[in-house]
Amino acid sequence: MANVRNTGFVPAGVAGNHIVVLRFPVDSSNGTNVFIGDIMANNAAGSVRPAAANAGVTAVGVCVGLYDSNGVAIGSPGASVTTKYLPSSTAGYADVALALPDAIFVAPFGATYTPTVADIFGSIDHVATAGSTTTCRSGHVLGGAGGINTEAQFVILGLVNEPNNSWGDYCDVYVRFLESAFGQVNPTVGV
Repeated sequence: MANVRNTGFVPAGVAGNHIVVLRFPVDSSNGTNVFIGDIMANNAAGSVRPAAANAGVTAVGVCVGLYDSNGVAIGSPGASVTTKYLPSSTAGYADVALALPDAIFVAPFGATYTPTVADIFGSIDHVATAGSTTTCRSGHVLGGAGGINTEAQFVILGLVNEPNNSWGDYCDVYVRFLESAFGQVNPTVGV
């Protein structure tokens, strides 16, 4: 059966996973819509913004919550932002699951690279596709024309074991950040 097409990154629900979430400001100078599941990068004056593809050492983590400039959850009653995403040029806050060395995330592949079991322990970058203002889902996925290489942003730890998920386009895998604001460690592909 074909894989379900997911987009956006999420903290993995695996035993022993250590996820730390901190709230950061999103500056109104940000020119990109912000979605839950986006890889977030550091920005001027202590703020964060959606990361460009292969953000490298500027990556802070994964957006897991969004708030208006008063700290009210977006899309909720009383919020100044009525959408389920933070529109570009809108100040607010983002809860970010930090890209610490021991944090594991679930990441979807896009269609630009077809992964196989041989890619476990290989590293790959992310593609920063725009999110959907209709579904309010992040467009960030793993992939890119470079495929698996030795100096990329994420290491693949394995396939997420769930129904309708097998190696191939759009599969979900467990990953760990190799490049982030919290350190950089690039392994050699394979064992």
